[in-house]
Amino acid sequence: MRNVDDEDLIRSFEDRLRERAGRPSAISASVARTRVLAQLPDVSRPVPWMRLMAAATLVVVLIVAVWLGSPRPAGEGNAAQTLAVAPALDPNVVMWVIDSRTTVYFVLSRDGSENRGVS
Repeated sequence: MRNVDDEDLIRSFEDRLRERAGRPSAISASVARTRVLAQLPDVSRPVPWMRLMAAATLVVVLIVAVWLGSPRPAGEGNAAQTLAVAPALDPNVVMWVIDSRTTVYFVLSRDGSENRGVS
């Protein structure tokens, strides 16, 4: 609860504030602004192309890091070697290499009954 002394202090402060606000300022606003700005240190802004270059460098570094750090499937490099040394096949055999561990052979013939067990 407020007592009488607190209310008197508040009224007194408000009266002094109104009296102060009614007086003209000692210096103009433009002079005060110039003085304040003169005391601030000069801060140079970074050149926009440097920001762009830094962002591009960051993107390249992230792409390389993800590419080098990502796990590779087992035997990823062996598929090219498998194709390079593929065995000589009969002209009626078609070979599909699905991945380094899966190779599918299709045997083609005019009469399927001759080669029932071969696929």
